[in-house]
Amino acid sequence: MSRARQVYALGGGVEAARRAGLSVTRVQTAVLAVSGTTAAVGGLFLASRLTSVGQNSGTGVLLLNAIAAAVIGGASLFGGQGTTWNAVLGILVIQSISSGMAITDTPAAIQFIITGGVLFAAVVIDAPARRSQEAHRRA
Repeated sequence: MSRARQVYALGGGVEAARRAGLSVTRVQTAVLAVSGTTAAVGGLFLASRLTSVGQNSGTGVLLLNAIAAAVIGGASLFGGQGTTWNAVLGILVIQSISSGMAITDTPAAIQFIITGGVLFAAVVIDAPARRSQEAHRRA
């Protein structure tokens, strides 16, 4: 079984994954190691971009953009959905919007409002789409 399938199986239920023969501790350790490594690399990129580090470095616009990129990329706020490439596509969309607003010298408050509106629209579109997919699966 591939690593991605093991992670998906573990996300579906720890006891079910254990009964399927997966080494739950090994998969969890691997996921946490990869997550920690990518977080460290992201922290290095952020520190080099800001040329400083503080407790509030990852808050504000950065956090909102990360959540919006994941949701626009197809990750459900309710879990269990999404792929890496869709998340990258979401990042490109959100960053294009942010770059466009920076070029036009849009005030920070308006940037929050527009990004929040895009996020709200993605969630509003996502919820009925998920419901209809589940209804079709049951039928």
